[in-house]
Amino acid sequence: MFAAIIAALGMTADGLAEGLYAVRHRFSARAASIGYAIGAGVGWFYNVVTPITFTVESIAVATRAVKKPPQILYVVALSAVPSIVLGLFGLYSTFVNWLDPAVVAGVIAGVGVILAGVGVGYVRERPYIAVPAVAAGVVGYVLTDNLVVVILASMAVGTAARYLVPERLQDKAKSDGESGDDGDTDGEDAEEPGVGLIPFQWRDMIAPAVLIGAFSVFALRTGAVVSYSRVNGELAGQEANLDGVTVMAGLASLGSGLLGGPPLETTPAPMAATPQPVFSTVLFMALMAVLLFFGAVGRLGRYVPLQGIAGFLIVTGIPVIMPENLPAVAEAPLVGGTALAITALSNPFYGLLAGQAVALLGIGG
Repeated sequence: MFAAIIAALGMTADGLAEGLYAVRHRFSARAASIGYAIGAGVGWFYNVVTPITFTVESIAVATRAVKKPPQILYVVALSAVPSIVLGLFGLYSTFVNWLDPAVVAGVIAGVGVILAGVGVGYVRERPYIAVPAVAAGVVGYVLTDNLVVVILASMAVGTAARYLVPERLQDKAKSDGESGDDGDTDGEDAEEPGVGLIPFQWRDMIAPAVLIGAFSVFALRTGAVVSYSRVNGELAGQEANLDGVTVMAGLASLGSGLLGGPPLETTPAPMAATPQPVFSTVLFMALMAVLLFFGAVGRLGRYVPLQGIAGFLIVTGIPVIMPENLPAVAEAPLVGGTALAITALSNPFYGLLAGQAVALLGIGG
């Protein structure tokens, strides 16, 4: 029991740090507390060992197609609908089995390229913060192979650099321009948006960019559910419940998005390796619901610069995601490579469609 509690507590550090990324993209972390609460309840019902949480991947994809609220929130909410429907009717596993494994791997690898690109963008904005953060993230990963350590090291060193670097260097960076290229807010003092039901503007909800964004997040979720559920299932010694996990992720994202929060997606987690994996997984989501409800991310954001997460983005995008997925891509290079390239250049939805089309034509196996 002690190990299960410690694993859940440790994972909250990662959740809060990635929540900072969500808030800087104008999402409400307090709204996400509703999604975490839903995740805890649904996860307990399905006995899942794969939690949902903030992920920089899904936030980057959700804000790639559209830039302004409420359209971004429509992307989050609409992306949940196919997940919920397929999962509730037990069709998600069938859908996943229909996809070529190289396509799924290619999509995830393409998202890794997107993440690394965002991290490089932060390096260009504020190198005096991001460069030390990247160095700390790489060292943390090499020494521990633990993403929680990576994100804590990256943020701690980046925050220290913010306060220790001479003001003349900071002023030079500001004069060179610091506006992000992916829709984030720039200042460290950016306020967390409030909680409230999003306005239903039907014409905007069915705009092509919104629908493409929603399917892109769904495509990313598909790859994440398949990859991480199986990894966590192996750690816990049980078969992955893909339908249950996708229902959990869909309902949590729907609840979060309708109130102004970000998508909540599956993630690899140390809780699966504990003696009570279901209890530990549910405990983590319940803890996050409480912490977010009481404004923990907003307090963290007052002190931590967004560029401090650059190390986590680059490490996650390149040495973590790439080695995990490139072997499957290499088994069908044309299929997986198409999915990877199209995802990196556009979005996961187009990557999924293009890769699967190549696979169905039988020219890349």
